[in-house]
Amino acid sequence: MNPASRLLPTNPRGRAAVWSVLVFIGLAVYTQLVLPGAGGGGRGTPMAIVFSGLVVGALNALTAAGIVLIYRTHRVINFAQTAVGASGGQLTFQLLQLKHAPLWLAFPLGVLFAAGIGLVFELVVVKRFFNSARLTLTVATIAIGDLLQVLSAQGVNHFPFFPRDRSVQAELGLNSLRNLLPFSGWSFRIGHFSLKFGFADVFALEVTIVALLLLAAFFRFTRSGVAVRAMAENSERATLLGISVGKLSSMVWIIAGALGGVGVILTGLVITPGTAAGFAPAVLLPALAAAVIARMRSLPIAVAAAVAISIVSSATAFSLRNDVPLIQVGLFLVIAVGLLLQRRSDRRSERGVVTNWQAVEEERAVPKELRAIPSVRYTRWTVYALALLLLFGYPFVFSTGLTVLGAVIAINAIVGVSLVVLTGWAGQVSLGQFGFASVGAVVAGALSTRVGLPFLLAVPLGAVAAGALALVVGIPALRIRGLFLAVVTFAFAIAVSVTLFQTRYFGWLLPQQVKRPQLFFLNFEEDRSMYFLCIAALVLTVVAVTNLRRSRFGRILIAARENEANLQSFGVSAVRAKLSAFAVSGLIAGLGGALLAFELRGVSVQSFPPERSVEVFLFVVLGGVTSMGGVALGAIYYALVSYFFPTNFVFQSLRPFLTIFVLWISPGGLVALINRVRDAALRIIAQRRQIIVPSLFADFDATVLEKQLIPLSEPLDAAGLAALDADERYVIASELYAQGEQGAQPRANREEGTALQAAAAATREGGS
Repeated sequence: MNPASRLLPTNPRGRAAVWSVLVFIGLAVYTQLVLPGAGGGGRGTPMAIVFSGLVVGALNALTAAGIVLIYRTHRVINFAQTAVGASGGQLTFQLLQLKHAPLWLAFPLGVLFAAGIGLVFELVVVKRFFNSARLTLTVATIAIGDLLQVLSAQGVNHFPFFPRDRSVQAELGLNSLRNLLPFSGWSFRIGHFSLKFGFADVFALEVTIVALLLLAAFFRFTRSGVAVRAMAENSERATLLGISVGKLSSMVWIIAGALGGVGVILTGLVITPGTAAGFAPAVLLPALAAAVIARMRSLPIAVAAAVAISIVSSATAFSLRNDVPLIQVGLFLVIAVGLLLQRRSDRRSERGVVTNWQAVEEERAVPKELRAIPSVRYTRWTVYALALLLLFGYPFVFSTGLTVLGAVIAINAIVGVSLVVLTGWAGQVSLGQFGFASVGAVVAGALSTRVGLPFLLAVPLGAVAAGALALVVGIPALRIRGLFLAVVTFAFAIAVSVTLFQTRYFGWLLPQQVKRPQLFFLNFEEDRSMYFLCIAALVLTVVAVTNLRRSRFGRILIAARENEANLQSFGVSAVRAKLSAFAVSGLIAGLGGALLAFELRGVSVQSFPPERSVEVFLFVVLGGVTSMGGVALGAIYYALVSYFFPTNFVFQSLRPFLTIFVLWISPGGLVALINRVRDAALRIIAQRRQIIVPSLFADFDATVLEKQLIPLSEPLDAAGLAALDADERYVIASELYAQGEQGAQPRANREEGTALQAAAAATREGGS
């Protein structure tokens, strides 16, 4: 027990009261004494700004409560919490503006719609992955969030009761809806500050307080609430006690969807609808920070933390108006430090999350027993030849725009390969890879344009800078494994995007224009030449990563992913392995970002938005998180859809939907499906040739396989069973090699039978 804990009361309520007083004093000191104020109004923050932060914090508290509720019951971080609420928000906002519906009708309909989206997600996705690895379900929430980001706006627009004229909808996200609410002419002030409040602020506070009280009463006084608490502690034990976990799961997702709907809808009414659109990072990130402070366990702490974070953010934005982006950096630090200070949980349910979250499937090569078969060998050569023909003939066939697209696909694939190392091998989820790529791009571009370093030095140094930063970001991996790191890297991506490209902070570093390189006699100003440079970088990256996988480094990462305790028992440092994985992953992502800076001839925030990190993660999971070939497939699909159908509702929806569908049928990605088809074909070849390939038949029932392993053609003279001598052909004690009615016998049984036959023959000879 630390000294601070000894000074606190032993009673939990007493501890909560003491901590509440300390937090209140800290907020008062920071807002009134530390901050300088603004506009010559004296030191400190006006009470109107504090009240504004209180309102926003109360709304963020609802989102944080939904995140904690889902994690407690399912051990999943729900990144779609705000996206689910935004779907109901779009319905409410458009009912208010397009149909002039009253608030008492539009608001409940939006909340019910969000709750229904939560129920549909639970019935369609959560039940399918209920017993799957937690990573799979977490990825599903990310994909659902991306899907709802498209559907929430476009889908609601196509409701039949909305007018077909969409011209007014373009301004929907920017205009305030306060004039469409009841008592729109009523307003009040707090203190002498000019900021006015109205019905929206009071209504938001009232609804939030009622929703939190109803949630507390549900868990405290209802049988279903007590059952949900039991499910949160141990779902398996709750099932053994006769509790219907399936029904409770549906109830939890309905409540979480309703909480998200209330929070996001009220945020759009208080601020603007655009603030509550899609993933709504302005709402999601503070809510995630509050949930992390609450250790994803305590709803009261999450609510209090959300309110405190919003008050601090509002006061900081008021006093430091030119440094508002630093608030996102502060949230990132709060999340990272909060995870570092957390103790490892000893609960059985928490340990289950640590050991049951991997959803990777290693890519398997063609068995060596079949590589010499002509049909297999010719097929492999044909595939390689077609791939090379496509890579090298692509820029000579297609236009300049498609040539640039091919280079961007190669760069995205390089960034995706970094996730193969970090997520596929080390088992650490990252939603911030394009944050590392942006660091590599800015550093490499600055070294090239401002310092004058050549391309062959600027790009590696930019990659090293990104790797060093990734090493620092990965420090929380020393304390917390798996899913929580997704929160850290997501916050990192947002913080980098809003600060790195600000001339106020990094104007001395940001390059104005990046010139493409000229290496020896090659000039890469031409798009075709730059395409081949990006392809060469991708090939070198794949070769290097493949060799890493075969080395001791790759084996250690796989061992740390599968069982960290066993790895440490052999004297291998799991800490060093994790940090090395982050460093290598950041270096590869930085390499991709540096190449992208030269490809685009500059860097800008539009080229490195935080949403790209989510897209990279989704297309890597779509293709296969452990396969370089899968990464290429996913990068090609996402790039083609974004290029040819940037505004098409159906195709944009297919991107995240296909990821969910592939997870549904094959958690290993598209490559796993391709490998299954390939293995089925190889299995037929093995049957026809009577070649023993244990790796192809390891998962098959031996009794069924015995009937399938019949020669469909004459065996080869130097392969399969024909390659063995007659006496050695059935020496393996297995039912797989039975022949006729007698079947194969173990060596010991055959020797015993031979000895008995010899003894019988000797007896007959002696008798005669």
